Amino acid sequence: MKPIHFLIGLFFILFGTALFMSNLGYKPWHLARLLSVIGPILLILLGISLLWRGRIPSGVALALVVLFVGVTVAFFLGYLQTCSVETDFLVEASTYPSLSAGKLELKFESGKLMLGSTTKQWAEGQFNGVAAITKVRKTNGKLALEIEPEDHINKRFHGDRQRSVWNLNISPRLAWEIYINAGAVEGNLNLAQIPLHHLDMNFGAGELEIKLGGNGLHAVVGIYSGASNLKILIPETTGLRIRLDGAMAKTNLGASGLFMVNNRFVSDNYETANERIDLDLNIGVSNLEIKRIPTFPTTKTAEQEI
Repeated sequence: MKPIHFLIGLFFILFGTALFMSNLGYKPWHLARLLSVIGPILLILLGISLLWRGRIPSGVALALVVLFVGVTVAFFLGYLQTCSVETDFLVEASTYPSLSAGKLELKFESGKLMLGSTTKQWAEGQFNGVAAITKVRKTNGKLALEIEPEDHINKRFHGDRQRSVWNLNISPRLAWEIYINAGAVEGNLNLAQIPLHHLDMNFGAGELEIKLGGNGLHAVVGIYSGASNLKILIPETTGLRIRLDGAMAKTNLGASGLFMVNNRFVSDNYETANERIDLDLNIGVSNLEIKRIPTFPTTKTAEQEI
């Protein structure tokens, strides 16, 4: 095999591998960090090929392709883990009085994510793994939280890395807008009894359980994911309407008591229920389960208090 053919073929193989890992929720631009290692090795191989009279034996070429693809995949998987850092997060109610609403923008690379409620403070959390960068603002009675992982692109790769585990709780005394952008993620999002104006989730590969209900008069939830296992729990008394865009998704919607109206799955109590949820699901090759659960105890939400 001529060296030029080998290098061109290897480029397309590595590029395709990077796209594949990106579709699973990993960050493709991390491949740039490998260039400082791969570049000199390719020059060495080119020099060695000259000793073989300008040709690379097919067996050697195949072994090198397998090696480079393996290193590329291992690098992406290894980036899931970062030096273990523990970050505590607290937004005290006494520091930001007279709030009526909240907005959470959360970016999460890969690992385990848990989201729930806290009764004493506006927000509190603990982030293990990748260090979290947090920003807190108050504007016109609205609390704005921005949380994202620290950028490690210019830091050295460590051998003792471990995956991120983020646990965040927010106050049910505020009506929230929540935007979550994540990579490969697993976890539990217990948003029951938290007033929601809007929930928007975008993630790659994942395994998530999401509990909704008691979210106010009308909550709009959008979930966009790649290959994932997704379980959503919603009280039986909550009116539910679902738009599903996912031809490759395996679901239980046909057996969940919902009926089709204008290309949407709708519960029979959607128009009469005191609380309603609209689900907009755009999912890839996934398993989707909608489970109707008993009603939560009645509490006054922030939306009803306003």
